[in-house]
Amino acid sequence: MRKRRTLVGTWTIAATLAATSISLAAPKTIINTDLKYSIAIPSECRLEEGPGTLEAICAADLDEAKAAELPKATAFLLEIDAEAVPSDAKPYAEAEFRQEVPEAVCGESDATRVKITNVKIDKTDAASVITADATCPEIKFLGLEERHARVSYVIAPKYRYRLMTRTPASDAAKTKTAADNFFASFKQTAE
Repeated sequence: MRKRRTLVGTWTIAATLAATSISLAAPKTIINTDLKYSIAIPSECRLEEGPGTLEAICAADLDEAKAAELPKATAFLLEIDAEAVPSDAKPYAEAEFRQEVPEAVCGESDATRVKITNVKIDKTDAASVITADATCPEIKFLGLEERHARVSYVIAPKYRYRLMTRTPASDAAKTKTAADNFFASFKQTAE
């Protein structure tokens, strides 16, 4: 997100009924009343939160014990970053999206090293949604293999949301259903 005017959210966790194909446990539904959204995450993941940001750090097989100690860089990561949009904010379009994704999703300052594909833009009366896949490069000196990411920016009149999942390339097939469920569960709540 371009401007970092974020609000500290109020989180509420409730059980939901849907389950992923990997796990029999029901995901947790996170409701942020300040930033007006809800989203479901696998209950086996470790949660970390900061101003406007919620990260679920998960093992690819959704093993809760593994997730408790897994480094974020090598984990199956699900993240939502939300912020209030100032009334004088510039419109956010594909060019800004492509410029921001390498650093925000892959942690890569050299945008030429990140492959962004399948960019899709959908506009409704309520929001503009930009989605894409990203391939984050291997970082040999850190022992990080190539990582696959999916990202979706939901730009509404008063709020901007960045949803992303990132996983080591070798785990991409294992985490697909959980990632699909994460994106499908996002809802902007009433003002």
